Amino acid sequence: MASFDVAAMAEKVYTQCQLEPPTHLFHSYEIQQMDPRLASVSEAHHVINHLLQQGLFKPMIQQGGDTVFKIVSKEVVGKLGALSSDELIIYEHIEAAGREGIWTKTLKTRTNQHQTVMTKCLKSLEGRRFIKCIKSVMHPTRKIYMLYDLQPSIEVTGGPWFTDTELDAEFIDSLLLALERFIQSRSFPKTANSQFRNVPYPVSYTGYPSLSQITQWVKQSNLTEVNLGEQDIRSLLDVLVYDGKIERVLGGSAYRSIKGAKESDSINGLTEAPCGRCPVFALCEEGGPVNASNCVYWKEWLEAAM
Repeated sequence: MASFDVAAMAEKVYTQCQLEPPTHLFHSYEIQQMDPRLASVSEAHHVINHLLQQGLFKPMIQQGGDTVFKIVSKEVVGKLGALSSDELIIYEHIEAAGREGIWTKTLKTRTNQHQTVMTKCLKSLEGRRFIKCIKSVMHPTRKIYMLYDLQPSIEVTGGPWFTDTELDAEFIDSLLLALERFIQSRSFPKTANSQFRNVPYPVSYTGYPSLSQITQWVKQSNLTEVNLGEQDIRSLLDVLVYDGKIERVLGGSAYRSIKGAKESDSINGLTEAPCGRCPVFALCEEGGPVNASNCVYWKEWLEAAM
């Protein structure tokens, strides 16, 4: 028997647990550290068992086999208390499925409930916003349920590239074009009238946009209301690389357009310099109307590298 008021101690522990994020999983030793009187494992177990009985703690098994506890809000406990035993069983299985959701056929197998009973429970839970039915890009014909407040995983929704389980090709193409143009604008130096020429920067140039810079540009440009992370942008950049429109540079940490490079059969030291792409190359000679000493292209190319 505990040497203190278990209910009062449990309330104290629960209050301290609420200070952590809702996703935090508590080990027994964390509970013991919340009050000197819980130093004994047996004393701590009295409190944990009380919280489990009240439904304020939910036991979970980690991959290594350790038992941990997840806090349950009193609001949820109150709602769950109003469920029938059949509804509670279905709710708990759907909750265990997390953001992946659970197929109704799998749910029926695991709960061993009659189809009529399960259908009635699902309708009741959905009507009270305990659960919701979602669509899966992998299994569009299946009825899959998950908790109402959760967001489906990318494996279920297909990520930002899918709309109502359909691949949004128009959305992808518009982003690819925007990214290609942005990288082009950072791949070639500007002329005096702010126009981009198809003359590359010198080999020593390091100002090409990185993945993080491109991602930041997408967010600031308001190209889409969809929240795209670096992994999403990288997948688009990979498409442009495979299509031969951009290439990775600076050890793979940045990107540049290779639109200019495709105009010639190969890239070498000459084509990297302005001379290899000069429109008046045939007129260039020492003492002639165009020569190295007064070449504006050389000057712009060198200044860009400074």
